[in-house]
Amino acid sequence: MPHCISVYRMFSRRSPFRWSGILSMSTACWEHCALCNFITACIRMAIGGSMRRYLILSLIISLVVTALSLLSAGCSSGSGDQRAFSNDHRVFLPVIASSERPAERYTFFVAGHTYGVPEVNNPGVHPPFKAMFPQINSLHPVFGVFTGDIVIKSTPTDWDEVDADLAELTAPVHFVVGNHDMSNRDLFVSRYGPTYYAFEYQGDLFIVLDGELNQGNIVGEQMGVLRDMIQGNRWQNVFVFVHRLLWVTEGTPYYVLRDRINNPSVYTSQNNFWEDVEPLLRGLDAQVYVVAGDVGVTWAMALFYEEYENMHLIASGMGGSEEENFLVFDVDAADVRIQAQRLDGQPLERGVIEAYNLAYYSSVP
Repeated sequence: MPHCISVYRMFSRRSPFRWSGILSMSTACWEHCALCNFITACIRMAIGGSMRRYLILSLIISLVVTALSLLSAGCSSGSGDQRAFSNDHRVFLPVIASSERPAERYTFFVAGHTYGVPEVNNPGVHPPFKAMFPQINSLHPVFGVFTGDIVIKSTPTDWDEVDADLAELTAPVHFVVGNHDMSNRDLFVSRYGPTYYAFEYQGDLFIVLDGELNQGNIVGEQMGVLRDMIQGNRWQNVFVFVHRLLWVTEGTPYYVLRDRINNPSVYTSQNNFWEDVEPLLRGLDAQVYVVAGDVGVTWAMALFYEEYENMHLIASGMGGSEEENFLVFDVDAADVRIQAQRLDGQPLERGVIEAYNLAYYSSVP
C-alpha cells in the first residue's frame, strides 16, 4: 500500500502534526490503493448504494487502513531508520537550541572517497571500509557523512549497490557530492534530493556544500543559502562538509598540497573560498570544522588537519593508500575530539590527526 505508507513519511520527516494531513493522505490512499478499492466495492454491495452510509463507512475504514499502515511501517523501520521508506540520505534530526544543549556526548563518522581504488568498480563501497561497518556500528553514531566520490560511475546500479551496503549500518548517512557522483547530476538529485543543505543537532550546525556545481566556487543561490544557514550565530560548533579541498588555491601556503590530492586535474587554480566563504565562517562565534574527502588514493595524502583561530581545515579519505582512513567525531558540551581510524586497524604513523598539518607536508617531498 504505497499511498498508505506516505502517511508514515509525514511523521518520519517530523512534519507538523495535522489531522487534515492525515485525512488527505487517507483520501489519496482510498483513491489509489488496490485494497481500498476492493473494500469500496464490497461496501457498495453491502449497503445498496446509500451515499450517506457509504461516506461514513468509507471514512471509518480509511482511518483504520491508515492506522494499520502506520503500525506496519513503524515495525518495519526498526529504530527509526528512514532508509526503509526513502533513499533520501538527508536525514533531518531534532533541532535543539544552544541554550537547551544537553551534556550528553554524541558521535558521528565521516568517510571520503568511499568508492575506493581508482579504476576499480567495486559493487558498493570500498571493501576494506565495508569491513569496518561492525566497528562503526559499535560506536553508536547518530549519523555518518560520505564526503564525495561515493560511486566511480553514477549509474542506477552503482547507487543501488551503495544503498544495499548502507543498509548494514545502524545510522543514517548524509551524501556530499564529488565529481564522480555528479557525472549524472539528474540521477543523483532524483534519488537523493538537493546537493546542498543544512541541519541542526544538539545546538550544532551541519552544512553540506556542493563544490562541483561551479568548479569549487560557492556562488549564486548556494552562497545565498550558506549565508542564510549561518544567520543567528548561535551554535557552539559548525561542521561544513564538501568534497574538494577548497582551501588549496594558488597564492596561498596551501597550494603545496595540490599534488597531494586525489584529482588535481579537476581543480582550478582559484576559487572564492578565501575571499568569501572562509571570512564568513571565521567570523562566527563558534568552532568551525571544514571537512573534505578528495584524498586517500595511492599517490595522494590520506589525512590533513590544520587549525587557526576558530577554523579547522580537515581532509580524510580512502582509495588504496597505506593510511587510508575514516574519521570519528565525539562531541559534547565542552569539546570536539576527532580520531582517524585506519582501515587496516593500525595506529597512525604520526600518532594523532593534528600532526598531519601544513608544516609537515611542506617539509616532506
